[in-house]
Amino acid sequence: MSAGAAATVNATPLTRHHVDESLPFRPRKLSTGERCRRETLTYYSPRNKRIVTLTDAGPVALGLKLEFDPSLVAFVERPRRIALSEKQQIDLTYWTRDVKGKEQFLLFIPSAGTIASTRGLAAVRDREALDAAARRHGIELTYVAERDLLSASAERGAYWQLLPHVQHHRRLRVRSFVEASIEALLAVTPSLTLRGASKQLGERFTPDQVAAVLASMVHRGRLRIAAPVGFNEDSVLEVARAT
Repeated sequence: MSAGAAATVNATPLTRHHVDESLPFRPRKLSTGERCRRETLTYYSPRNKRIVTLTDAGPVALGLKLEFDPSLVAFVERPRRIALSEKQQIDLTYWTRDVKGKEQFLLFIPSAGTIASTRGLAAVRDREALDAAARRHGIELTYVAERDLLSASAERGAYWQLLPHVQHHRRLRVRSFVEASIEALLAVTPSLTLRGASKQLGERFTPDQVAAVLASMVHRGRLRIAAPVGFNEDSVLEVARAT
């Protein structure tokens, strides 16, 4: 789908290495060798308002989850390295800051780095060594196991489909008018679909424009997908309730 030129505005030019100078960390740049031998995803992040470069399938999946977490104001990939020993250093996967100012360092743990647990949660194999390294650097780690991420695969599928629409939202000249019209619909019913909203607003806006605004409202936490098995014209979107 695409919107015509009249429906877009010239957004701020994107630069690969732009970072928010007010944040305490910036992403470690990948070497040419790392880019060649590792799976990478480079995309414009509406959450961070900059281009991010994520590496490897697990951290990419985690990054997509952070991108659509409305409780976060920002996240930084590969924010710093810590030394496990004199000869081994590792990247921390993400640094995050939420809307209340709480900051965390996240470390993705692949399945090979976990062991079976009777509590049903993945236990980190080298937890003591990792915790000790974090203490030496004066930080605390939050571990995210690959096994735990797999349980939300349907939700991530929806995010993959929503992301291009959220990216398009920033270029829409009419986005505020579309959102006001959608809010008017939500005042009557707490849920809607892209197909239904597009039909009701079809005299003024294109389906692309409606999709972009709906996706942005999901991204910002105003709406949620009722059953996150993907995003399409018939996905039910409902007003997100505060928890």
